[in-house]
Amino acid sequence: MSELMVTISPAIKKKYGIKGNKINFNKLEEKIELAKARERLDRIVKMAKETGLSKMTNKEINQVIKEAREYASNSR
Repeated sequence: MSELMVTISPAIKKKYGIKGNKINFNKLEEKIELAKARERLDRIVKMAKETGLSKMTNKEINQVIKEAREYASNSR
């Protein structure tokens, strides 16, 4: 296994939850992917709140899913 030195800012270390000065590349990839997933989820939650979708009941959500599945089945 070889080593690669990368310089990053303290803000980036904090963003990705990196502690210390060494990290396994696979672990770094996991941390970056997790941070990206959190950012996407935050955007989705914000959009849901802005459009009122966050107030849907489980019954309403299940109905939308049912309709989408039926549409997909009939479109084949």
